[in-house]
Parts: sequence; structure tokens; C-alpha cells
Amino acid sequence: MQGGIGVGAAVDRVFAIATAAESRTLDGLLQAVSRDRGRPLAVIESPNLPAGVFGHWIRFADRDEVSYASWAQTKDRTVAHELGHIVLGHQGRPVLEVAQSILPADMHDLAALVLRRECTDEAAAEELAAEQFASLLLNRLQSIGRREPRLRSRWGEALG
Repeated sequence: MQGGIGVGAAVDRVFAIATAAESRTLDGLLQAVSRDRGRPLAVIESPNLPAGVFGHWIRFADRDEVSYASWAQTKDRTVAHELGHIVLGHQGRPVLEVAQSILPADMHDLAALVLRRECTDEAAAEELAAEQFASLLLNRLQSIGRREPRLRSRWGEALG
């Protein structure tokens, strides 16, 4: 899936690549995206996320990892939000910003010197798009879940 596609089209695409069984649950949709991208995608509960961080996505060279805070009340919302970043082709937070959020203040200048990266700040737009994606995805999952099982299966087949 490529960056630059609209949020609604991205949600449609996730359901289109999912099998009928996968289209019934968030876990199933995660599997479909993993398969489509040809990269493992792990979802991990993390008790160590900083205050105010509900979840995050780490893109490794060979896999993706989505972590959610163990104290988050809306795990599915958090995971769907991070999935939105993946599907929408977002690049993530600048490495310097991440380093400075973890390091003590007296280490910030050293981190900037060592990392020497210039990153455009599209964070606000990416966060909004990921939130929209999560809302649309979870609303669709909920509406599919309310359908009769036979109809739900046919809905999944019609989407892919």
C-alpha cells in the first residue's frame, strides 16, 4: 500500500485484501495487511511507553511492530490508529524527536549532533489521517459484526 492514498480508499483496500474470515476482526485485518506487505506485523502490549503515548509503530528492516500501552483503555483504537500509519505510508516520527522524548534534557544537544537529521514536520497531518483511518476501520468492523453470519461472509467475499 502506498502513501498518498485517501483515508477512505485505504480502509476500502484493507477490507479488499482481507479474506472473509479476516474481515471480521481487527486481528484478521492486521494479518491481511502483513500478508499484503510481505512483512511480519507483531502487536505487543507495552507497560513501558511514556506518559501520554498510547501506542507506536516501529518499522524495522524486515518487520513491523505495533506497541500499545498496557494502561490504554481502547487497545483496538490504538492498534487501528497505528495500522493507519502503516497503511497510509507514513514515515513515522523523526528519529531526533523520538530520541529527545526518551533522553534527559541535558542529552538533547548531543542527540541532535549525533543524529544530524532534517525531517519535515508533517506529524499533525499524519496523526489526523491515522485517527480518521482508525475511526472508519473500526466503524466498518462494527457494522460487519452486526450482520447475520451468512451475510457477513458474503460481505467479506464481495470485498475480496
